Parts: sequence; C-alpha cells; structure tokens
Amino acid sequence: MKTKVVAFLYKGDEEMGDFDIFNPKISRVIAGIESKTLLWHSAERKLGKTAQACRMPKPFYLRFEQGINAIDGLPYADLTCWRDFKQVNKQLTDPKNLDKAKELYTTIIFDTVDVAVQWCEDYICSANGIGKLGDLAYGQGYALMSKEWFKEINKLTNAGYAIIFIAHSKEKEKIDPITGEKYMQLCPIGGSQADLILNLVDFIGYIRSNGLSENGDEIPSSIYFANTREFQAGSRFKYMPKVIKEFTAENVIAAIKEAVEKEEKETGHKGVTFEEHKKEEKKEKISFEDLMKNVQEMGQKLVDADKIEDLTSIVEEVLGTGKKVSECTAKQYDAVAVIYDELCDKVKELGL
Repeated sequence: MKTKVVAFLYKGDEEMGDFDIFNPKISRVIAGIESKTLLWHSAERKLGKTAQACRMPKPFYLRFEQGINAIDGLPYADLTCWRDFKQVNKQLTDPKNLDKAKELYTTIIFDTVDVAVQWCEDYICSANGIGKLGDLAYGQGYALMSKEWFKEINKLTNAGYAIIFIAHSKEKEKIDPITGEKYMQLCPIGGSQADLILNLVDFIGYIRSNGLSENGDEIPSSIYFANTREFQAGSRFKYMPKVIKEFTAENVIAAIKEAVEKEEKETGHKGVTFEEHKKEEKKEKISFEDLMKNVQEMGQKLVDADKIEDLTSIVEEVLGTGKKVSECTAKQYDAVAVIYDELCDKVKELGL
C-alpha cells in the first residue's frame, strides 16, 4: 500500500489518491437516467429511433446524418466531418464548461454510429495523407483510428450525460460457443468501433416493427433488451425488462428507473447522483512541474545514499535504456508518476 507516495501525486486529502485493497471503495449505482449509456439499433428504417431519443430529458443532438428533418425545436450540432465532432465534443466535456453545459443538456444523441465511424476513418486518412487505412504498414492506420475513436468516445461517455448512440444493423455471422453452429445475427454496423460502444454501454436495445393493424394504422414499434440469435441486445441491469412492447422514450426511462430501484432494494445500497459519484472518485493531480520536482527530490535521496544504480534501474525500467527523466515532457506524465511511485517505494525500503 503506497500511502505516502500518492500524497505527493495528488492534492488534498491523502485518501483521495490512495489505493488500499484492504479498505476499497464501494461501487455505487447512479440513480435514474443520469449518466446511463444506451445503444439503439435496427435493420429497419423509420421506426422512431431518433424521434424517441429526442424526447429524452433536455436533449442535444449530434447530427451525423439527416435524422431530424421532421423534428422541430431541437438543439443540435450540424456536423459535417470528424473535426466538427471533435470541436463540439470538446465543448461538451471541457471541465471548465461542464457544469454550464449540463445545466442545458441531460441527454446527448449520437446519430448515427456508422456514419461517425466513416468520418473518423476519413479524418485519420487525411491527417496521414493516405487513401485508406491499409496504406499504412503493420496495421498502423487501424491502430491510429482505434486510438482516435476511443479517445473521443471515452471523453464523451465519462462526462456524465445520458447518451444514446443510434446505429443501423446488418447481419453478422456468429458461432454458438457451445455447439459450434454458425448463425446470422443482426448487429450494429461500425466494425471494431461499434464493438467498443457495445462493450461500454449499459443498454443495447434492438427496435423492431410491429407492422400495421387491421385498420391499416401503424402499430408502435417494440424495443428488446435481451440477446437472441436474431439480434444483438442486452442490459447490465438484471431487472431491465426483456422487451418494452411500445417503444417510447417515456417507457424506456420508466423501465430504467424501475430496474435501478429494484437493484437498490436487493443490494440495500441507495443510488447516488453522478456528481456524488464523481466526488467520491475525484483525484486532483498536481502539475507536471511539481511532479518533476518531487521526482528530483526522491532521486536525490538515492544519490545521497550512494544508490545511483537503483535510481538508474528504476528510470530505465520505465523509459528505456539510456533515457533520463529530465528529458520527459508533460505528455509523459503517467510514466513519470510511475517512476515517482517506484522511487518512493525504494526510499521507504532503504529506510531513507
């Protein structure tokens, strides 16, 4: 347990940055729709994915495609490329503006995933002067795109909004892990980038048409939250219903609220707000300049004790042979912080 180490790395109370497996933090469920992430997909068109998303609390629409031509009075960003999204995402997630932004918007609608994936790919190709990702050897193009996609999506999903990702679906070959049988399942379009979203969201909803009534009127669509061979779906919350027969924003919100409340009742833990959750997890890092000073102080203790070999070994294990901490930049903050952890451990071990 590194109680003294983290006290140097983080401002404020020592416990803020302390990792203690014998006194761990306890996970808390965030109540209601706040900070929940959802993916809605369908192989059919005009089933209300966008229309219902826009009825969620205080929505802001990221328009990757023309999905709101019939919706009036909706705040939106008329995106035309990945650069536009990066600019808007920066405003939505900048800590300096976050409180102000969240006063205006509770729900961010990301419509659609597959178009955003294509824009991200175009951006990487443009930035590297290539025609397609495969033009960079050893898979570097795909690696750069995955890194860029993860950076922006992770930033957005960690900001505390309710986020609805909307995607189109197509059949994808799957293999039953028990029988080895191959089958086709409707999955969101977007390759590994869509898979990343599938892995991080709390709810995957598949939307299906119910056709027309005997009178020729359209029957409201249904949304499914249980995985089947026909389509990909699911939920992190075991009390989320497998299907909501009438797909509306209000019915989805009510189902989530009930699922969370049942989870609370079963565990005995009351849900918290996103702000309470972030306060419990908050770690306020010191500046890179102060971190470098602390590394220098710890390193000097080893030098004064004639333990230069230990100092060199710790630095080179993290940075590589012949590298020096003094050559590091702010982009290497985490690496320098690890060096500092190891230096503090060595100083403590030697009783210095």
